[in-house]
Amino acid sequence: MRRLLVSLIILISFTSLSFAQGMMQKKQGQMGMKGQGMMGGMHSMMYSMMVHHVLMKANTLDLTDTQKQDLVNVREKYLYPTVRKEADFKISHMKIMDMLQDPNFDSAKVKAEIKVSNDINLEMANMSVDALAAIRNAIGVENFKKANVMMPMMSGGMMMGEEEKEEMMEEKPAQEKKEDSGEHEEHH
Repeated sequence: MRRLLVSLIILISFTSLSFAQGMMQKKQGQMGMKGQGMMGGMHSMMYSMMVHHVLMKANTLDLTDTQKQDLVNVREKYLYPTVRKEADFKISHMKIMDMLQDPNFDSAKVKAEIKVSNDINLEMANMSVDALAAIRNAIGVENFKKANVMMPMMSGGMMMGEEEKEEMMEEKPAQEKKEDSGEHEEHH
């Protein structure tokens, strides 16, 4: 009975998370972003997005050729492997969901896959921290401050610099007017 209850709680949790992810994807779609798949998809992408954002900002700074090459090395050593891990993370979540579709699922196997997923997530987080430290070491603390201008987490894990934040604030009243006038798209 206890196993059934625990299994039911896990199933309800995954279902709730999947529903929440679907709602988040709908909102992201309205904001011009493609949906990222299963639950955790956007969360897992947060790591590479953050590193990529800082790298992009860093490349706009006045850097030496050596610093620029160091940033290329960061991409090779950290960013690309993180993106591969994100794919592994997504696959792991797909496996969990597939396992839970079977009414006779093996809870030990589901738990093992959840551990795999959590381990991948930890690896991505650690790689991102290492990547940011490598960027900081390559370009210096002052340049890193300039490159690491981000807005706190917004809907769906989006991060923006000040310019993007200002653009978003300017677009919001126009969007609200459009919605108030009844000119909004139907989503099925």
